[in-house]
Amino acid sequence: MTFEGLVADVLSMEYEKRLLIFDTDGFRKAFDYAKMLVSSSYNVVLYDDIEAFRLRFEREIKVSDENWAVIVSNDSYVPYDIRKRFYEVQLSLNTVFPKLDESVLRQHIADLDIIGFTYGEVFTDKRSVKDTERFIKDTVFSTANVKKYLEFCRLVLAERLSSSGESISYSEWIDIARIKASAEVYAARARLSVDWGFVDNAFATFALGDYSKLSSQTSSAAPTILPKVFDSVAKGKAALIVMDGMSLFDFNILARHFDGIEYEQQCSYALIPSTTNISRQCLLTGKYPIQLEDPFTLNKEEKGFYESAAEHGYSKQQALYARGYDFQLSPFTKLLTVVINDVDEIVHGQPQGRLGMYNDITLLAKSGRLQSLIRSLYASGFTVYLTADHGNTPCRGIGTIRTGVEVETKAKRMLILKDFANLSDMISENTIEYPGYYLDKNYKYLVCKTGISFDNKGSDVMTHGGITLDEVIVPFIKIKAVD
Repeated sequence: MTFEGLVADVLSMEYEKRLLIFDTDGFRKAFDYAKMLVSSSYNVVLYDDIEAFRLRFEREIKVSDENWAVIVSNDSYVPYDIRKRFYEVQLSLNTVFPKLDESVLRQHIADLDIIGFTYGEVFTDKRSVKDTERFIKDTVFSTANVKKYLEFCRLVLAERLSSSGESISYSEWIDIARIKASAEVYAARARLSVDWGFVDNAFATFALGDYSKLSSQTSSAAPTILPKVFDSVAKGKAALIVMDGMSLFDFNILARHFDGIEYEQQCSYALIPSTTNISRQCLLTGKYPIQLEDPFTLNKEEKGFYESAAEHGYSKQQALYARGYDFQLSPFTKLLTVVINDVDEIVHGQPQGRLGMYNDITLLAKSGRLQSLIRSLYASGFTVYLTADHGNTPCRGIGTIRTGVEVETKAKRMLILKDFANLSDMISENTIEYPGYYLDKNYKYLVCKTGISFDNKGSDVMTHGGITLDEVIVPFIKIKAVD
């Protein structure tokens, strides 16, 4: 059973229409069960004002035949006459995993899904710290179990794609991307390879079609596409950390070392072609590629950031564009952008694919530099956000070419053509013509098919520039608290 299924069982969602959920241990930080409840047609109410809830209960909930879930997250008093109208449940790691030690589970918050998947193999009490640690190490993370879990994830995604056809929304693709990224971390850790080509081939249909509608989509959770980022974050004293080239896979690894840093994870869409010069400029300027003065180089990036800051009400003195971890903050700084190149440098120097990325990103996470920057900015009163301009994907080189517009990028997954000349068979057979959404239509844009790039023939590389899920959907993180 999945972790989500275990939670649903604890809540008796299959049988109960009214739930009174006591979540006083912060279980919501481990799992967004409110989203699960909403998707199961529950009206979710946070119990934070006794008088306001009493009024709503008497006027609406008491006489309603709909499903209701009321979440109590503190020690607030709930009157008896209200409690008897609900099915009461305590929700915690203990109630979901009664045979395991909660303190050990809290060290594996990112692994709750695979632990839930394996929990059916717990036949005896393993509530001691040693027994729980041994179960997670020897059973949950065993190669055999990871193989089963990966096959389960592939089956879940395959069924989801086949049942939805071509009608998958941008938010559903984000859910799919997160499942895939998490599974790939386990695969890399266990030195296993998984073919996710069927996911990227399906996503290509979205990228060549409904992706064009993202500029008109709105979401209160996160900017749907990177040019909308500053509309979301440029409020008050804000700091945006841009990890160049960081995919969901990479963030999944980094976040496992965010001890004491509480965050909210959402996602946004990068620009296509998913290159730094195009996508990061759009991120930092709030413009789409067709609006950029020079979309093929980064010469105007810093200037564009300050112009965007001014449009959002920040003076030149209040805005700061910085690179790297060591920079000088002014007491007047109210809007900060910090560009960190670590991940992109690892990507373009990576000869070992996902396994190499797993090892090198783990080393980056253990260095603590990103965490220290987040803590410092948070302590200085900034609302801190973390995102990326694009992700990355493993590819096999099919040979270098010298065709098209010169673009300032290390990525070899796309071509931009000006004269629309005849193309060689190698290019025609290995690329897809991208419609150029948000781009200058005077150019022709070709992106490589899944798993290949115009790198040295036979070379294994990590790169970007194309339209795969890993390249296009990127993390958008808001730091909620720092211990």
